[in-house]
Amino acid sequence: MKTISVLGKTIAFGILLFMTACSSDSSDSNNSNPANTTKTTFKLDGVLITADETDATLYNNTLAGGQYIDVYAYKDGVQVLELHMPATVGNYPAQHTGFTMSDSWLTYETGGTDPILDNFHSDSGTMNLTTCDLTADELRGTFNFVGNNGTSTKSITEGNLVVTEITHQP
Repeated sequence: MKTISVLGKTIAFGILLFMTACSSDSSDSNNSNPANTTKTTFKLDGVLITADETDATLYNNTLAGGQYIDVYAYKDGVQVLELHMPATVGNYPAQHTGFTMSDSWLTYETGGTDPILDNFHSDSGTMNLTTCDLTADELRGTFNFVGNNGTSTKSITEGNLVVTEITHQP
């Protein structure tokens, strides 16, 4: 009888230990880059970067034939992103061969002084502009791209664009 009691306690303790070890903690998330609703964020070769400031300029792009937006993101006072896209909600393939009303041109910048080696222009990827409110000066969207400087590449993933200030050019 004593053996059954010890065995029962051991089984109960094992179940309790198993349940505790496998419990779900709501603060633990598989998303390593939770959506930041107030700042632009992205991963540079897997490392999370949060921009200190992001602003944009709206202008008429006569080459492309419509309104375009240039977005600039800064980290520690250094420009790290330059994103160009049409000024309307949409999903725009990333490239850098020219301005069109159906493409985006996305660039990661290292902050260095070499205009070629320090700028990684998009060869592939996408800019998905989900909010484009030009009256309230708000842009939101997601982006990812592989940037190329001619000798090496940088991978920009899990980009989350947040802009609350747009300069309107005539």
